[in-house]
Amino acid sequence: MTAVAATTRLQAIQQLRGQLRAATAPALARHVFPTGLAALDALLPGGGIASGSVVEWLSRTPGQSATSLALRASAGLLSQPGCLAVIDDSHSFFPAMAPLHNIPLSRILLVQPPPDTRNGAGQALWALEQTARSRGVKVVLAWMNRCTSAVVRRLQLAVEHSGSTVMLIRPAAALRQPSFADLRLLVETAATAAVDQRLLNIRLLRARQGLLSEGTAQLRQESSERFVSVTANAAS
Repeated sequence: MTAVAATTRLQAIQQLRGQLRAATAPALARHVFPTGLAALDALLPGGGIASGSVVEWLSRTPGQSATSLALRASAGLLSQPGCLAVIDDSHSFFPAMAPLHNIPLSRILLVQPPPDTRNGAGQALWALEQTARSRGVKVVLAWMNRCTSAVVRRLQLAVEHSGSTVMLIRPAAALRQPSFADLRLLVETAATAAVDQRLLNIRLLRARQGLLSEGTAQLRQESSERFVSVTANAAS
């Protein structure tokens, strides 16, 4: 065996060893972080959002309510060192919303992938997976109209080793698709006579850590983006 071949073989062995160590490394311990909204925390298994999880926020109507709730839930997770990565492929995220939910602008990493006309949302998915693997990122926020079970499974594997939490904002059309997320929540707007506020019903549709968990929480969202707990009806 020549010296070049021996060096190449040694490099290949070292690379395989590195991949094996990464594949067999134990997952980070999960910790649950309350959202600070009593009605919502009473609905969620463990009383909050777990680190190292994938959470789907579904909404029947367009608007900022689901995004605002995801930001509010992210604030608790950011009690740890690290940042919130926002995958904004539509360039529509308004960063000034974050401080309204106790997230400093200095903790936000804004990622705006270029449009990919050949592969649809390929660039955004790549950015989402890469940030989800980073242990310096505590929360990833992204909007996804279409999401296959294979994509969610890759995200699960990523967050299990990084400890990051992925918040996916999705339309209600995703209800027709199976979910492999750790949490799936449906946000619905209820009628109210007040002009400067709205009532939100949050339904727990799926919880991987509590398969029989179900129930609803009702919150009041004011024009200032502030949330107030109204009622909780959780059962397990």
